[in-house]
Amino acid sequence: MTHSNVPVASGSTARRVVTGLGEDGKAKILYDDREGRVESFPSGSNFQTVWLTDSVPADVTTKTNEDPTKGEKLFQGPVNGGSTGMFVNFPPGASSPMHSTRSIDYGIVIEGEIELELDNGEKTVLKAGDVIVQRQTKHAWHNRHATQWTKIFCVCIASANSVVEKKD
Repeated sequence: MTHSNVPVASGSTARRVVTGLGEDGKAKILYDDREGRVESFPSGSNFQTVWLTDSVPADVTTKTNEDPTKGEKLFQGPVNGGSTGMFVNFPPGASSPMHSTRSIDYGIVIEGEIELELDNGEKTVLKAGDVIVQRQTKHAWHNRHATQWTKIFCVCIASANSVVEKKD
């Protein structure tokens, strides 16, 4: 299998290499591409879901070699107790709305910097190499940079329980 030698610009899709088992039980490369499910938003931000599972622990038998990112649903986080691996790309000046997910999310800033805002008003800036662990907290993201994209890779794993929103 070959891969593209096209350089990857900020905000573009990343190369994904997915391995699995062949019918003979030996390892093989299933996918080597820049695909997965890509969803764009009005802010110019986009998600590239590189792989997802519908359970944890995941079924990695040959019956699961089909690309699960080809579904029609928009991103909803891990479904049915599963997991999601994805890139989130924020163009300069982009923000996300305040939101939460029903998962524990491990994110690493790959490129650029991003401001994390929590619903209590706390803010902090994360830079390339920094890691965030989101535990179902309400948050928003803001790329305050005038010219630089921010790229974050997140692994989201469905949580066993849901944090109930506090009613005012």
